[in-house]
Amino acid sequence: MKKWQRFIIGIGTVLLLLGCKADIVETSIKTKDLHNAIAGDDVTVEFEAEFSMMAEYDDETKAQISAMEKIVENYVSLEEFDVTKGDFGLNIAIEGEIPLIYSSNGEIPRSVGAPWALVVTDNHDGGSLSSYSYKLTVATTSKYSAFEGELQNVNFMLSPDEFQPMRIKLKTTGDDKLRIFTGSVEVDGESRVVYEADVSKKITLTMKDGVYEKTSQVIYFSI
Repeated sequence: MKKWQRFIIGIGTVLLLLGCKADIVETSIKTKDLHNAIAGDDVTVEFEAEFSMMAEYDDETKAQISAMEKIVENYVSLEEFDVTKGDFGLNIAIEGEIPLIYSSNGEIPRSVGAPWALVVTDNHDGGSLSSYSYKLTVATTSKYSAFEGELQNVNFMLSPDEFQPMRIKLKTTGDDKLRIFTGSVEVDGESRVVYEADVSKKITLTMKDGVYEKTSQVIYFSI
């Protein structure tokens, strides 16, 4: 095989490996989780992430996936890392836990070991948003750079995207009353530029593509 052919195949293999962005990351947050986090308790919530790979499950790919799984385990409380063959390549399903923390000013403690965290902060935004006491943001932590570096040591193209597509399920517990405000969101299959609602039982917010290619999801709420 000619050198240029090997080069093209090598680049193609790299580009078909696990991408840096999930198809979707799903998490479910109960109001009691928010209460506990605001009270200063250590709180984690479950998440599920799905990735698609247009690649053959050959020895090289297996080795890289195995190395990636070990890295993820070092940063995330991992419950499942499952690889299956799909119609057009490989599907990877990851289940684990992500920290839910409260920080009045948005600073994330360096003790948080995961690359991402769900962060509750006090809301100091004025105007029509002043009626909401808190903001919930999907944010990277101080461990993100180290996590990214370890993945790039496996393959220099494996750079995890800072901004991930999210599906966030909010559920009320007990007699809690939850009111939310957000934007660029899909609710019940309908896209909304802005969305404000009282959550009586539960709601699912899908926040992906568009603005979320370059910015984090933010949900204003009062509880």
